[in-house]
Amino acid sequence: MRNPLLLKSTAWFLLLFFPTVMSASPAQGTVLVQGTVKVNGNPVPDTTVIFAGDQIQTAAASIATISSQGVMVQLEPNTTAIFTSRALDLGCGEAVVTSSVGTMVRVAGITVTPAAQNITRVRVSQMNGTVKVTALENWSVVNNGSIRQTLAPKQSVTFDRPGATCEIVVHTVAQGSTTIYLPAAAAAAGLTVLSYCTPNSFCREASPSAP
Repeated sequence: MRNPLLLKSTAWFLLLFFPTVMSASPAQGTVLVQGTVKVNGNPVPDTTVIFAGDQIQTAAASIATISSQGVMVQLEPNTTAIFTSRALDLGCGEAVVTSSVGTMVRVAGITVTPAAQNITRVRVSQMNGTVKVTALENWSVVNNGSIRQTLAPKQSVTFDRPGATCEIVVHTVAQGSTTIYLPAAAAAAGLTVLSYCTPNSFCREASPSAP
């Protein structure tokens, strides 16, 4: 007979562990809306909370200002982006990112990162296959996949990306990976214990000793 204490312990572990991890997706920041702004395709009020993986889209004559710990992002009109605490994935449009925590901007295979852990401000845009990066405050590093260059304040660089569209390449987010992989690991561990109990004697109750 299987050990009922072990089975109960495993069941309670999975029951309690799963809801905890599945809800461990913290808010990434708040969005202040001017005009018409959509999050995941739905219009939002003047202020709303966003989470990792949320897509933000501004309409014409509209601006979205995202605030998070150590980061402020201003999305200009007709801009599509996905924001996390450490990166902004830009589809098309224009964004100004001010960061003191090393937040990067990614667009059309190009990454922009602060050159040092200082308050850094950059302007990045992508429209009709043209990507432009301007360092506004402090130095920024631009990597297009083959060339890595450093921009001084007020310097700009432009790249041609003929195939670029407004579709955003979604990158793996640290918080998301925790939410996804830990429950899987827990399930695997639980199933391993249960399956091991079937053929092996260590999970069976010991026969009572003869009187």
